[in-house]
Amino acid sequence: FSINCPPFSTNSAYYKNRQLTQKAREWRSHFLFQLQNPNIQRDLQALREKFQPTKNSISVEYHFYYPSSKLLTKSGEISLRSCDLTNIEKLTQDNIFASKLNGRIIKDKIISNLDLDDKFVTKLVSTKNIHPQNRYEIRISLEVLPLPSTTS
Repeated sequence: FSINCPPFSTNSAYYKNRQLTQKAREWRSHFLFQLQNPNIQRDLQALREKFQPTKNSISVEYHFYYPSSKLLTKSGEISLRSCDLTNIEKLTQDNIFASKLNGRIIKDKIISNLDLDDKFVTKLVSTKNIHPQNRYEIRISLEVLPLPSTTS
């Protein structure tokens, strides 16, 4: 599924006392509101039903899309404005997985996300890309996997 918003870095998300900034709260609300799309909710429900904590783990892929002017500098190098991948994964993952966000109300909708501990994520792939239409987008793929094997 896709969320149409720019990635948001943990470096700019928190005050000194670990409270989200106003801008970060607005970003989270925008993200979570889009997560309520019936097609996305259907897919999250299917994953919840398939997932068994004693038998499964979760694979996550994030593809962060940027306008070319935000990902690259004029000289063609990766821009500092594109943020570190690990810093933009965290808030995105929290929005998708964190139980504490369920039940909140945004724009008269009760928020629902995957509601699973992200400790079950055993595979994480992230990329930063230039969007073909020169805009921001986060494409997310989730998959239920068998638990990692103990044999090599």
